Amino acid sequence: MTRAALSAALLFTGLAAGLPALAQGYPPPPGYAPPPPPPPHLVIVPGAPPPLRIEAVPPPPPFPAIWKPGFWKWDGHGYRWVHGRYIRPPRARHEWVAGHWDPRPGGYVWVEGFWR
Repeated sequence: MTRAALSAALLFTGLAAGLPALAQGYPPPPGYAPPPPPPPHLVIVPGAPPPLRIEAVPPPPPFPAIWKPGFWKWDGHGYRWVHGRYIRPPRARHEWVAGHWDPRPGGYVWVEGFWR
């Protein structure tokens, strides 16, 4: 057996011997990192959304709340308007950053709103 063939056989045997240990729940060897999760699924909508609608903002509720403006939502076949509403902030002094449509190659991607 050549030196290269012997090295390959020993390497394969060593790797195969470690697989049952991982399958049985033993701790991974030092330096092992699981593969990263797949990227989130992005839906690229081919056409731009219609212009935003102007909504009449109703009087605020009797509790602390912030107006979340309406937006166009893609439902898989077309854009559908979602009316604005008041939402409660998770903590005092948080502000709402509204979602928006971001132009990308091939169309538009919805970027969700978030608290800051």
